[in-house]
Amino acid sequence: MVLFCLPFLLCSKQNGSFTNNRKTYLKEVGLPILVTIQPRHKITAKELQLFIKTENLTEDSISKFQILFFARDKENQILIPEDKKTPELICSIEKNIHPNVIIKCHVGPFVYKDLWSSIQIQSISFTTDKNIRHVISEEDLDDVTIWL
Repeated sequence: MVLFCLPFLLCSKQNGSFTNNRKTYLKEVGLPILVTIQPRHKITAKELQLFIKTENLTEDSISKFQILFFARDKENQILIPEDKKTPELICSIEKNIHPNVIIKCHVGPFVYKDLWSSIQIQSISFTTDKNIRHVISEEDLDDVTIWL
């Protein structure tokens, strides 16, 4: 299980040089994507929105892409949005993501009964245009993700 900090508490915004270095590293080790996530938090409304950019670093097109998230409270309990029956938040891109192209995905806004304090990525998966399905391993989630 991988937990991430809230960006306005512990993380700093990364500059372009950091992003370019990350892309170079990911290409060298064979990791196929770079995901940039910017959470927006309305504390008074207990609301969460995620703005996500996914960049294809491979030489193949990606035909289906999905990230599964959970929001957690300060006791590390998974929260369920008020208007949903299940807790998962999903960024799903069904159109082709060509090599070296960035596609944006917006998740939310979701309102919670309790204040959320962290976001957990459960999984990142995609299918290439050659119909090969890939799942980013739990160990590699931090490498392919930049939180703003």
